[in-house]
Amino acid sequence: DFDSLYIYTTTPEQSYYQFLKALEYLPKRDVQDLFQYYKENEKKVELKDFIDNYIEGKKPTDIKVFLTKNVNDLDLSQIDSERKNLMLFDDCVAQRNQAVQQEFFTKGRHHNCHCIYQSQSFYGMDSMFIRKNSNCFLLFELNDKDLSQIAQSINHGMDRDAFKKVCKAQWRYPDDHGYVFVNTRKPAGERVMNDIC
Repeated sequence: DFDSLYIYTTTPEQSYYQFLKALEYLPKRDVQDLFQYYKENEKKVELKDFIDNYIEGKKPTDIKVFLTKNVNDLDLSQIDSERKNLMLFDDCVAQRNQAVQQEFFTKGRHHNCHCIYQSQSFYGMDSMFIRKNSNCFLLFELNDKDLSQIAQSINHGMDRDAFKKVCKAQWRYPDDHGYVFVNTRKPAGERVMNDIC
């Protein structure tokens, strides 16, 4: 849950980010339904017009969404710690300087700010620091080599072979919650979760 959503991405023009801006005018559930409707009809409608028409005349919600492609726009000292803040770093794994991301990961909690670092490459991340300071992992289908490396690297609290078996079973049906969630702060037998939405 969040009151303020900060998104750093190299591709802010993607449709789902544009829909997240609609959170400033619509309840979260409505935005999700609206996005689904758009995906089913995107060939018939222009994205900006579609969103603008739907939010026209609506009063602003308490949610604020900040979307930027310039990492230097992010300043932890400017974040309102009275609000529940969520920071999403999307696909910035190739960025050499991870200083801003590291600052958010180490000091964000003091500003009531939690971070998500979205990456398609677990080991391509220049910053082992971020990997080591992560508490939760959302794992989508991986090849055997990557799965073995992750099974060795994160504290999933299970036998490695059992962990791999759970992951592969969950990934068999990618359209039906095809991911595994690992929370390293939970007790050993409760860290790996699947079939959640």
